Amino acid sequence: MYTRRHFGKLALAALPVSGAVAKISSKMHGVQIGVATFSYTPLPRQGLLDAIIQSMVDCGIGDCLLNPPPTEPVDLLEKARPARGGGRAGGGSGAQGRGGGGGGRAPASPEQAAAIETLHQWHLTVSLDYYTALRKKFTDAGLEIYTYEPSLGTNTTDADLERAFEVTKTLGAHVLADVFTKSVAKRVAPIAEKHGIKVALQGRPNMRTTDPDVMAKPADFEEALDYSKNFGSSIDVGDATGGGWDALKFIQDTHARVFSLNMKDKTKAGVSMPWGQGDSRIKDILQLIRDKKYPIRCYIDCDYATAEGSTRVADVKRCFEFAKAALT
Repeated sequence: MYTRRHFGKLALAALPVSGAVAKISSKMHGVQIGVATFSYTPLPRQGLLDAIIQSMVDCGIGDCLLNPPPTEPVDLLEKARPARGGGRAGGGSGAQGRGGGGGGRAPASPEQAAAIETLHQWHLTVSLDYYTALRKKFTDAGLEIYTYEPSLGTNTTDADLERAFEVTKTLGAHVLADVFTKSVAKRVAPIAEKHGIKVALQGRPNMRTTDPDVMAKPADFEEALDYSKNFGSSIDVGDATGGGWDALKFIQDTHARVFSLNMKDKTKAGVSMPWGQGDSRIKDILQLIRDKKYPIRCYIDCDYATAEGSTRVADVKRCFEFAKAALT
């Protein structure tokens, strides 16, 4: 049985014995570069969090957008979220297991549905000391978790939302980011204001979407930003490009309410590519933020196929080097 005490001890046992080191800065010419931990999805789940921290230290990336899989018990994660090639780890089902199959996957089997609910309950009941210990692992390495994405899904309860904000604060994150629908965002607004946490609305940027509840078009985001003074946007520029957006124009027009960006490069046909090879104008976006001095965080988000003989860790480093070159 998984108890709060069990996971608190597990996390504390995993802490490094060395003292804290100097904080790593990855701000270049005024542009804060971080990494979205989705990028490390292809790595083995066992030891994933430590691998992410080591990659960040080796690259000199001081900030991350953290999502749940690297923080979850591997045995529960494996049962609830079968491994799949590419894409985000469990992105379709949501961290709390409340989003159904999602992502075009087949419906969950009875066994998987039970595992999803077990993982959901774990999120609701694990001691916050567990997240305090996780935060310490980052700070001891000189790193920061500035943004947390709980990946809640569409069937989230108010208890899930409250818990997500509690976890965000415990991790020391300043922003909670998620793919909320408009109806869920309206429920999030008073909770965000109560906790004093900023919320970055990610949505599903796609000009072809017809569902009125989905934040898919620029006007949808502009509407949702009016729900709360705590709300800003955090679009995936790759998904936006594949969905028919002009992401650069959206950033220019709404920069005062853009908290961060997921920097993924895609073609207009929606195919993920290494940075600089797609149509997302990664270089232009980085230079716009530099030149206009917009306080927008840019998170490396890799989901393209890693070349034979390379690694996802090397992919992240190449993206970081691309950003350095673009901003010099």
